[in-house]
Amino acid sequence: MRKQKAGLILILAALLAVGWGIVMRSATGAQAREKQNELLAAADGYMERELYVRAIPLYEQALTYSSELNPSIQEKLLAAYWANEEPSPYLRLVEKRASEGTAREEEYQNAADYYLARSKNQEAMEWLRRGMEATGSPMLQAYYEEHRYEYRLRTTRYQTIRPTADNAQMPAFDGEKWGYIDEGGALLLDFIYDSATAFNNAGVAVVSLNGTYYTILANGDIYGADDGTNGARMTDVTAVSGTRVLGEREGNYSYFNYDFEPIATDYQYTKITANACGVAAVQKDGYWGIITDSGKTVVDFTWEDVAINSLGCVYAAERAMVKENGLWYLVDLEGKHISETGYADAKAPESDGYIAVADTSGRWGYIDESGELVIDCQYEEALSFSDGLGAVRPANDWGYISEENVLQIEDIWQSAQPFHNGIAQVETVDGTALITLKYVEE
Repeated sequence: MRKQKAGLILILAALLAVGWGIVMRSATGAQAREKQNELLAAADGYMERELYVRAIPLYEQALTYSSELNPSIQEKLLAAYWANEEPSPYLRLVEKRASEGTAREEEYQNAADYYLARSKNQEAMEWLRRGMEATGSPMLQAYYEEHRYEYRLRTTRYQTIRPTADNAQMPAFDGEKWGYIDEGGALLLDFIYDSATAFNNAGVAVVSLNGTYYTILANGDIYGADDGTNGARMTDVTAVSGTRVLGEREGNYSYFNYDFEPIATDYQYTKITANACGVAAVQKDGYWGIITDSGKTVVDFTWEDVAINSLGCVYAAERAMVKENGLWYLVDLEGKHISETGYADAKAPESDGYIAVADTSGRWGYIDESGELVIDCQYEEALSFSDGLGAVRPANDWGYISEENVLQIEDIWQSAQPFHNGIAQVETVDGTALITLKYVEE
């Protein structure tokens, strides 16, 4: 009887040992690794024979188990997807790995290559930016810089195209009359006007026709007319800024509504600029000052001059370039100097990018928003940065540089305008053309 009990005890102990071993194997992932290794051996064999369609389901099955092998299995599966030209599952898996922080630089580049091949530059550049942030890869940085400035060129029949903030309806001049075109140069409103301003955000612009100024809507319908009903006729209109028409009547510039009725009779200036950052520059008795939308004086009439950008504004990103005592200084919205360094000449800021300045020799370089010189004065002429590019004239022709002072768009243009929302106007030997960046950083 004792022998039987001893035997039972030994059997139970053995069973417990086996069970404990199974539990321990399961707890440590040994079974998962064994199953994964079994599937991997078969899948790797198919990969060596380039039988990707048979390797892929085995790798996918291996990933249904969990062990420390999973990241390397994912990499094998990615290689199989890529080799078998299956971009959708490849991108899904890279997205998963990117969210987990395990994606490699090659995976980010492959994702970018997929979108570049399909002319989807926005998506491609986003993948590269994510990869740069996640890995700090110099290779991805170089690849990003190589592709971010790719562009399309559309030659037009127009002599002049005026930049606008959104490029939705750009005033254009065909040599005789003004009309409106879209970002691709296609006709929007016929060339029938003697002058034309850009549209404001509400879709209102001012045009002149046979000596009379009109406010028009985006479809060309006339909304208001300066027909003498509201007093003396306008002699000039420079812009529609916000809900105000900026124009000259009886020798002074002021604000008018869409019917050309004066809305600020106390505001009478010799010059006035479009509003930006909540303020506008105005000139009286030969000197410039700054006023707010409500007409409050921010800076009294003390400045000798102000730089005006391609959109007719003095300020951009709360910075302006103004002239005092013969030199140009960078100032904030209150007119205070950002830097005490003065320059012989300057261009207005176009965005939050670098600002063009010139030294006493007439050579142009760039300062940043703090006033620090970041690109030495070396160009014959330059315009302030926008959309990550600055127009420069190294010698006879214009091109565009990046903030690293690398020529990204060749200097072959007779003249150039700043980029706005990825579009710039340039002059070629064949006339005015539109450069459209394939990727615009938002």
